[in-house]
Amino acid sequence: MQLELFITLLLVHSQVLGDSSSEEDLSKEHEDDHEKSSSHSDHWGYQDQTSWLSTFTACNGKSQSPIDIVTREVTYDPRLPAIKLDGYDLSDGPELTLQNNGHTLQLQLPNTMRIIQGFDEIYFAAQLHFHWGNTEVPGSEHTIDNIHFPAEIHVVHYNSKYSSVKEAASKPDGLAVLGAFIGIGLHENDNYEKILSVIKDVSSEASDTKIPSFNVRHLLPNSLDRFYRYTGSLTTPPCFQSVNWTVFNDTITVSRKQLAALEETLKAGHNESLSKNFRAPQQLNGRQVLASFPALQTRYGVSSETDSFSTTRVNGSQGALSRGDILAIAFGVLFVLTLLLFFLYAYQQRQKHSKSNLEARQNVIYKPANKEDV
Repeated sequence: MQLELFITLLLVHSQVLGDSSSEEDLSKEHEDDHEKSSSHSDHWGYQDQTSWLSTFTACNGKSQSPIDIVTREVTYDPRLPAIKLDGYDLSDGPELTLQNNGHTLQLQLPNTMRIIQGFDEIYFAAQLHFHWGNTEVPGSEHTIDNIHFPAEIHVVHYNSKYSSVKEAASKPDGLAVLGAFIGIGLHENDNYEKILSVIKDVSSEASDTKIPSFNVRHLLPNSLDRFYRYTGSLTTPPCFQSVNWTVFNDTITVSRKQLAALEETLKAGHNESLSKNFRAPQQLNGRQVLASFPALQTRYGVSSETDSFSTTRVNGSQGALSRGDILAIAFGVLFVLTLLLFFLYAYQQRQKHSKSNLEARQNVIYKPANKEDV
């Protein structure tokens, strides 16, 4: 009897260890937007994205991501429910795992973080990660009217109706990703510094570190009211078309130094720089892009840290200028005005000088020399 009980306990213990290992493998193997193929022999990179099409069938689909959001063609839908988050404040919670998986900088998230409003189901958080370029090429995946932003954050969630993110990843309603653009501001972003301050600890591929928990909500724009919505896919292999995308109109800003840390610190493969990890925009193929706000309210470039300046969309054209850009333009205009005033002053002085010389010449009396003078 005791022997049978011992064997039973041993089997149960083995099963628990097996389940725990499986979840750990899921964390590494199924990184949602940065999932690897189930076959470990399949490797991919951003340098040759056309090769994805022959290796991963879903990458040939008609509902691929990212896309270029053409603002004059989006459809305003006032029925889109507002996004409501719960459990995003992880302050005083367990430490979080930050890792370099060779494709991105990724932060593992607990499923106590949830989207409780905005979709037909509740969605549990799984992880967040970033896409970026380099000093010459901006690296957001989605674009607005063909405009790339310096970087983009994705917070990946899976449908609570499924038992795990692995199960949800291939289902049509499996994933919901919140995306936001990252721009450059004048000041450091204290919330992003919680991640970027330790980025050197994960500089090599497959490395990870622990960071103190914090309020993840602060990584997203202050306002979640204005967003675009469309159905799409993972932006990396295996490109499953299972993502309900929400791309916020307002942006977040980080300092130039912070963005440089993201662009220049991480390594992948044979000590190669991990940068320009973004997929090219994909064809819309008739899909509809919805907006939670009217076109006249489009104001991309608004900062959650109030570091940037936005311009209002007029007749389909938009622009976003940081405070630094505004100051540069102001100083430029001031310089031009000063230059014009200088030239005007110089011209007036020249005219005055010419007039004085003319008057002096007019006051001179010409007296012919006579013989006595000679």
